[in-house]
Amino acid sequence: MTTGTIPGEEVGIARRLLLALAALAMAGTSVELALERHWDDFVKLIPWFALGVLAVALALVAYRPAARRIAIARLLCVLVIAASAIGVYKHIEENHKAGPLDYRYSETWESMSSAEQWWKAATKAVGPAPVLASGVLAQAALGIIAATVGHPAVRRR
Repeated sequence: MTTGTIPGEEVGIARRLLLALAALAMAGTSVELALERHWDDFVKLIPWFALGVLAVALALVAYRPAARRIAIARLLCVLVIAASAIGVYKHIEENHKAGPLDYRYSETWESMSSAEQWWKAATKAVGPAPVLASGVLAQAALGIIAATVGHPAVRRR
């Protein structure tokens, strides 16, 4: 069954879809951060900076891509993936700090093993921070990187 497109066109469509999904993830994350008023200290500004970096990476890949621009975009995306991992950790850490204050664990928190405390924080059994929310930044970055795999601008070198 043919779709009326040639393989190169299909790859180009797939690249544009990956970039569109990354842009959608970025837009959704921006809205969520704004709704949460995620900006009252420097650490909470990091995802905003990461979104700006992703916007630059997206623009480098989407508009007049060249080998150097794609390499820069990939590097920026790797930095955002690192920031995303730090964000996941910071959310777990915030949940861990909330452990002794949680009504379910206030009397037993100190007697729990460290591993059990961290597990409860990581699984959001305690604390308000959404543990995997920062992962959306990594997802968007990976989408941008995926859109550059085998890109004609890189293959020309």
